Amino acid sequence: MTRTMTNLAVLSVAMFAGACAQRPGATTSSIQPEQPAQGGAGAGAQAGANASGYPGYAVAGGAAIANGANAPEGDGLKNDVTNPPGARPGAASEFAGAGDLMDGLESLSQVTFAGEGATFDPAVSRDGSFVVFAGTQHRPTADLYLKPTGGNTVTQLTADPAQDVMPAISPDGKRIAFASDRAGSWDLFVMSSAGGRAVQLTTQPTAELSPSWSPDGKKLCFARLGEVSGRWEIWVLDVDNPAAAEFVGFGQSPRWCPVAATGENGSDKIAFQRGRERGDRAFSLWTIDYAPGKVSSPTEIVPASGGAAINPAWSSDGGFLIYSFVPSVAAESGEGLAAADLWMTSLSGGNRVNLTGGRFSNLMPTWSGDGRVYFASDRGGTRNVWSIGTARALAAVGGNPNAMRALTAAPATSPTAAPDEPKDGADRTSTTTASEDPSEP
Repeated sequence: MTRTMTNLAVLSVAMFAGACAQRPGATTSSIQPEQPAQGGAGAGAQAGANASGYPGYAVAGGAAIANGANAPEGDGLKNDVTNPPGARPGAASEFAGAGDLMDGLESLSQVTFAGEGATFDPAVSRDGSFVVFAGTQHRPTADLYLKPTGGNTVTQLTADPAQDVMPAISPDGKRIAFASDRAGSWDLFVMSSAGGRAVQLTTQPTAELSPSWSPDGKKLCFARLGEVSGRWEIWVLDVDNPAAAEFVGFGQSPRWCPVAATGENGSDKIAFQRGRERGDRAFSLWTIDYAPGKVSSPTEIVPASGGAAINPAWSSDGGFLIYSFVPSVAAESGEGLAAADLWMTSLSGGNRVNLTGGRFSNLMPTWSGDGRVYFASDRGGTRNVWSIGTARALAAVGGNPNAMRALTAAPATSPTAAPDEPKDGADRTSTTTASEDPSEP
């Protein structure tokens, strides 16, 4: 089956993931990060939106991403816990090996079942009881949906005519922050996980994306396209007083460590991706230590060696990161984000191991408190949310899966009906999934 996706899904993956930047003069499918060159693939990145309404990046040769070659039956790549990932192997014989950590060997499971359109941007509650994701399976614009991880029903949370993407679940499971262009530009909103009215948090004219909750559930870090700098910036706001936002540095896809005080002098850690300002300008992964009014110098955890490291996500104990890696050879060959794999690293950056490997696009990982990793993948022909176990990978990098589950925050509160009617009339709308075609909401 060919990989068919809506423009929304392609651009949500490409722009919000922010993978390999296009080199000057290149014509392959690629993304231009932070400070785009004038003209070419980067043109219009600072204009605020592209043809599909998404800010920040322009994609060259989008059809090459949307309509890749037929996916092979197999998927696997050698497990390497000492060397960073580089060029993708070119021969199937390189995938063989009894000791390899191959796709699907550690309880690979499909979570969503969109037959057309796509589902993406998964977020999982701390206790692993439910997942929230964005989807275009019912119409061209994305809405947010909630699904119990142990069930088959799907509850539609939003139905605004605009785009609702990038959900983030609060530590107690009661609220969902997300990005939407329903107010005319990309802003942050927060709503009950039971549905109901969404409250707007930001109102800047430039794009504001990628919300991530602080461990106490009182603050959000997020990415903002700087109106003056023209670069992606990281900011922190108080959810109860969003007007008082604090600039903390440059970067994208910030993720707040779920465990408080893991940085120096009781500060919190925030992971993010940032592109080089020279050469191929590919992304690498960084962390900063943050406390109100005080930010450390950034530390590079995963360098952009042989490709782009994007979409960082924390383990529940704050000791490890999982991320997507897009090899340079994929961008240069025109595959773009059609080739991306999940990797795990310790915060020292010294131990790295792959969770997926092969010829599929595995992006947007998020770590559940029960030890599983949820991510968006096109391995079934249509981009959907999948999950995979991490016990073997954690053992390879020195982690303890049982200890991580014990450290998970207090169980998230299961969503219950919200008393207020939403403005968009969209909450508490249920659809069925699994092998059936969902009905229109």
